[in-house]
Amino acid sequence: MTRARSWLLNITLGIGSLVLALGAAELVVRLVAPQPVGLSHQDRYGLALHYPGITRYLPQYGHDVSFNSVGMRDREHTFEKRAGTFRILLLGDSFMEALQVPADSMLASLMERDLTRAAGRPVEVINGGVSGWGTGDELRYLTRYGLAYHPDLVVVAMTLHNDISDNLRREWYTVRDGGLADRDPQPMSWFQFKVLEWKAFVATRFQLYQIWRRVRHGREIQQIGTALNSHVIKLFTVPSPPDIALGWQLTDRLLAAIRDTSKAAGSQMAVVLLPLKYQLADSTFANLVKHAAMPPDRMAMYQPQTMICAMADSLRIPVIDLLPAFQQWTAAGKAPLYLDWDGHWNDAGHRLAADVVVQDLLVANLVPKLR
Repeated sequence: MTRARSWLLNITLGIGSLVLALGAAELVVRLVAPQPVGLSHQDRYGLALHYPGITRYLPQYGHDVSFNSVGMRDREHTFEKRAGTFRILLLGDSFMEALQVPADSMLASLMERDLTRAAGRPVEVINGGVSGWGTGDELRYLTRYGLAYHPDLVVVAMTLHNDISDNLRREWYTVRDGGLADRDPQPMSWFQFKVLEWKAFVATRFQLYQIWRRVRHGREIQQIGTALNSHVIKLFTVPSPPDIALGWQLTDRLLAAIRDTSKAAGSQMAVVLLPLKYQLADSTFANLVKHAAMPPDRMAMYQPQTMICAMADSLRIPVIDLLPAFQQWTAAGKAPLYLDWDGHWNDAGHRLAADVVVQDLLVANLVPKLR
């Protein structure tokens, strides 16, 4: 045997052994300690989307989640609307993505079912919710993808816990000379995009990869969590710190851009405000203030809602605020609305949110009833 053939044989055996070892490790992980796999990828410009056409079991929640051919946690939708159908595009982050509950229990599904019944006409709700999105991502999605569905109403569900910090990443837009400026990112090269696609393929199929990723990025993930906790305290601080003040300004410009983009396409717009867990009771907020070591008069419980409502009033955008209903539910001693260990809504949270959103959309005639 020549030296070259010997090297080739050794390399082949080495690769085969590595593949077998990784396969065995993957099997052990799946049997002994099942892990949630990745669910997302990116487009050529870096916008996070769900990996299209996959169904995955999430062991932490005990059910499957599925995504359609364009990466929505939804059924398939045609671009053209059926005659007589009223179409809503629901934009948001992980609360609208709603991995924590079965598909028929999430806000988008409940809205569609209840509005169809109450309006006496077909109402179609397209679920455009992706974990990690802020208002800038939602504007980006609307302009590049969402308008193709010709929505009659665009509903932006704002997670006040982190939307402002997400906007401050300024990946797509920034404020320049008082106005909103598109940063106009260029598409990735073919090679860069293929590398990202390969990583997404591996992440959505192999549980062992998720363990490696958490080990490698564990410190970074912890730092992000710490920064978010600090950000939440700043959201309630009066007056707003400089970085949060910039976040409010940028959010105002982004909401105006979504309104104008929707209007130009013949659509209306509304905003739904998702409360923070700290706001559900006076005692819970008092604990936050104590933990923050801030003077009580420097933190206002309703500051996030006050700021967004002032923007929306100036922009003439209808607002649906879920906080009063969530506070009343909590004060009545009813079942929890959030998962304690996760921080997102459970089935009861989605059900209550749907009741409020459906009623307010109908009262405001944003979803007209069939006469």
